[in-house]
Amino acid sequence: MMKTYQIEVDCANCANLCEIEANKVEGIASATINFWAQKMTVEFAPGADEKKVMKAVMKVCRKVEPDFEIEL
Repeated sequence: MMKTYQIEVDCANCANLCEIEANKVEGIASATINFWAQKMTVEFAPGADEKKVMKAVMKVCRKVEPDFEIEL
């Protein structure tokens, strides 16, 4: 399943680092961040719990950028 989320991130470098960390989260098949559009497109691994995975993504992204937000 693929889904796009509205996000808030302050700089392009932080967006890149968040994308790298998001792709390490279990349950993510792939994640891409478009800094200029402030959107994150996520493809979930088969059987992944969307809400649980996105909470984990939020946690790792906030380690990179404390103000990082995802509209769930």
